[in-house]
Amino acid sequence: MTDETNVIDGKWFIAECKPTRERTLRSSLERAGYDVYVASQTETKVYASRNRRKIETIVIPGKIFIHTTEADLWNILLANPGIYRFMINKASSDREKGMRVYAYVSDFEMQQLQYVLSNAPNPVMFTTKELSLGQQIEVMRGPLIGLKGELARIESATYIVLKMEMGERNYVFTEIPVQDVRPINESSRT
Repeated sequence: MTDETNVIDGKWFIAECKPTRERTLRSSLERAGYDVYVASQTETKVYASRNRRKIETIVIPGKIFIHTTEADLWNILLANPGIYRFMINKASSDREKGMRVYAYVSDFEMQQLQYVLSNAPNPVMFTTKELSLGQQIEVMRGPLIGLKGELARIESATYIVLKMEMGERNYVFTEIPVQDVRPINESSRT
């Protein structure tokens, strides 16, 4: 994938793989010249012997994001047997006509996901279950300053939630102190 137009015109397609193969596939695809992202968080663990070790925790298991064009998807699939398939956007596909539309994540959503995973002070979680979301909010202070999302209360904790359209509705969320956020007015959303 050395052509400049592929990089500019590409999208973040979602490849499904075995939940233990994300790191291996990332390395293999990066060697082949693709831009690949595995949704993970890195934390430092301190053991009793005072050894420190960085641990990479996969937040969205069984999925890797590959920035490429739709024309390259079959080449990637054939060259990497660890990838089962690319996700299909069921809402946009037409089964009667045999048309499949591959699911992808927009550049904006990918930037938000990368920002949250690299800056969140608390663990980031992922779910496909429906969450009851509240008001639109923006983070005003702390490591996630400037991030916009929706407020959700789960048990006694407050979370900021990012919705991701990955062929179906998915949610990425992390706990955040209420005093660090402010509501976004309807008129200032544009």
